[in-house]
Amino acid sequence: MNREDILVSIIVPIFNVEKYLPICLESLIRQTHGKLEMILVDDGSTDSSGKIADEFAKRDARIHVIHQKNAGVSCARNRGFQSAAGEYIMFVDPDDYVTEDYVEYLLGLAEENKTDIAVTTRQFDNYRSEQVREEETKVLSGEECSVQLLCYHMPVAVWCKIYRRSFLEEKQIRFFEDIYIGEGFNFNIFAFQRTDRIAVGNRKVYYYRKDNSASATTSFTIEKAKNGMEALERMKEHFLLRTDPVMKAWQFAGWRTATDMYDQLVLSGMGKKYPEIIRKYKRLSRMGMKWAFANPVSGKQRIRALVMAVCPELVPMAMRIRKKIYHI
Repeated sequence: MNREDILVSIIVPIFNVEKYLPICLESLIRQTHGKLEMILVDDGSTDSSGKIADEFAKRDARIHVIHQKNAGVSCARNRGFQSAAGEYIMFVDPDDYVTEDYVEYLLGLAEENKTDIAVTTRQFDNYRSEQVREEETKVLSGEECSVQLLCYHMPVAVWCKIYRRSFLEEKQIRFFEDIYIGEGFNFNIFAFQRTDRIAVGNRKVYYYRKDNSASATTSFTIEKAKNGMEALERMKEHFLLRTDPVMKAWQFAGWRTATDMYDQLVLSGMGKKYPEIIRKYKRLSRMGMKWAFANPVSGKQRIRALVMAVCPELVPMAMRIRKKIYHI
């Protein structure tokens, strides 16, 4: 089969994103790879998102819309997967958008290297608008990719990746429906640990939006914090590979998650409301510094670890300043 004849399913879970959804869908219908089905799962939106999805379906026969009662992002993605017919599966968040070669690039990585999963390690966002200077491609083992993901050398989410559907079916890989913070992180580790080879590139083909204040990753609640930490424990429970590099990298991911929760608590101004919780995350942020130096993480992560150990308040302060500079 020629590559252009391969059907790719793109699953988009939708909930109250009327401001961003048209841009996302326009980017999908302009893909250079034409053999697509776009499955839009409206997860009980109360704004006009469902109507927008239906209007796009009238414009493009490749778009299929599923409306359901609100059940969460993991349930929505699983529902989309159940309806998918493509040889490959991809996921796009509705408040983001993609380049025209998003599908073509990742599909090419998987097909050329004969792997069940392909990923790219870089993405555009509100702070980084330039393309990589030199493109790189390599094939890593499942263990190597697990360590890379746990050490934050690639996006932990399910976007920027492509998965062979038969592989996901055979290994029974789905989203845990009670996890909605870190659900993609869990999905990826579960998948990475159940394959021998993963194709890895670095071309930017995905625009990750950091200025959606309603996003689960930018807004903050105590429930989200608890769910995010629970996601790390759930991940560990389902490890297939428990080698020393993987377990040390998991410790780093736990530390990094705790520091993210601390930062969001401070930035949201809710630290005074939850003094015991902020003290807990502050303590974890300081105590976990050793994991940044016991793992193959970037220099940026180690600088962050040093700052968090000495004065954790400086990191959210710097984040606040950066947001003002970039008008986020």
